[in-house]
Amino acid sequence: MAHGIVDALLDAGVKAIGPTKTASRIEWDKTYSMRLMQDVADEFTPLFAVIETPDQIAEKLRIFSERGLEVVVKPQGLTGGKGVKVMTEHLREYGDCAKYALELLTTRPNEQVLLVEKLIGIEFTIMGLTDGRNPVMSPASYDYPFRFEHDTGPGTGGMGCFTAAVGKLPFLSDSDIDDCETIMRRVLDRLAQSDVRFNGVLNGGFFKTAEGIRFMEFNARFGDPEALNILAVLNGSFADVLRAMYSQTLTKDSVSFLAEASVVKYLVATEYPDASPSPTEFTLDRAALHKMGLPVFCGACEHVEDTRFSTLGSSRVLAIGATADDIASASDLVNQGIERCVDGNLDFRADIGSRLEIDRLTGKT
Repeated sequence: MAHGIVDALLDAGVKAIGPTKTASRIEWDKTYSMRLMQDVADEFTPLFAVIETPDQIAEKLRIFSERGLEVVVKPQGLTGGKGVKVMTEHLREYGDCAKYALELLTTRPNEQVLLVEKLIGIEFTIMGLTDGRNPVMSPASYDYPFRFEHDTGPGTGGMGCFTAAVGKLPFLSDSDIDDCETIMRRVLDRLAQSDVRFNGVLNGGFFKTAEGIRFMEFNARFGDPEALNILAVLNGSFADVLRAMYSQTLTKDSVSFLAEASVVKYLVATEYPDASPSPTEFTLDRAALHKMGLPVFCGACEHVEDTRFSTLGSSRVLAIGATADDIASASDLVNQGIERCVDGNLDFRADIGSRLEIDRLTGKT
C-alpha cells in the first residue's frame, strides 16, 4: 500500500502525529469501519450490508425492505461529503436506491457500495484525542451542515457548530458519553492489537436515537468546524497535548477543557455552496472583534487594504467564534460581532446555538 504523509515523515525520522495511512482506513474505507464496529461494538452498530457486484443489489436491499427500514447508500471511499444519499431526502424509493447503488458500482468500479439503516435521532460528534492507547474525550459538538436557517437548503461543509459548558450536549446523558468512549476504546484496542499505529484525533460521528447511541462514521482527523470549537475551550497548551500524543503519555489528567460553551459561525457568499460569478467585497473590523473577545478565522478571502476584504473561490469565507457560560449567550455574542464588525453581502446562520434551537433539540418546542 502506498504511504501517506505521516508514514513518510516517520520513515524520514521526523516526529509526527496523526494516523498512518493504514490506521486512517477507518475514514477512507466505510466498509472497513462498519465491519470493525460490528466486530468490536456490535450493540452500537446499525444494520448494514455490503454490495460488491450489481447482481447483489436486489438481494441486499431486501434485507432492509423486509424490515421496513429506510436506507442510506454510501460509496466505500471518500467523496468530499457529496457521495452519500439518504432515502426519502435524496432517494424516494428502494428502486431509486438500487439505481444509485448501480451508478456507484459503475462509476467507481474498484469500490464496494455500503447500505446502512437510516438512523432516526440527533447527529453529533465527539473527537477523542488519543496517543494510540487512551482516548481523552473532547466536549461533544453539534454542527449545522445545511445552508439556511431551520436546516433547509443544500448541504455544505458546515455553517457552524456549538459545544456546551458541561462537555455533553443538552440532549445527551452521562451514559451516552460513556457509550461513545467505550466505542473509541474498543476501536483503539483493536487497532493496537493489530499493530496499527493511530494517534491524533479519532473523530466519531454518532446518533442519539430512542434506542440509545448508534455509530455513524469515523474521521481520522479534526473535523471542521468542530476543531475551532474544541481548541477554543482547550485549557492549556495544545503543544503539550501533541507531545503527550507522540510520547504515549496522554491521560485525562493531562488534558482539560474550560467550563464554557463555544459557538462558531461561518460567513459565506450569498451563492454558497454554488460558485459565485464574481468576488464579493466586504469590510471586517478585526480590531473591534478582538476587543469583544471574538476570534476570527479567515478562509476563502483575501485582505485588500485596511478593513477591506474580498472573497476567493466558492468556499466558506470566514468564521467568527465566541465562548460564554451557556450556548445561547455565545451565539448572541457571535451575532452581535457580525452585526457590528462585518459589512457586506455575506450570509450566516443566526439561529446556530440560539435559545430556540436548544429548545428544539431538547424537545421543548
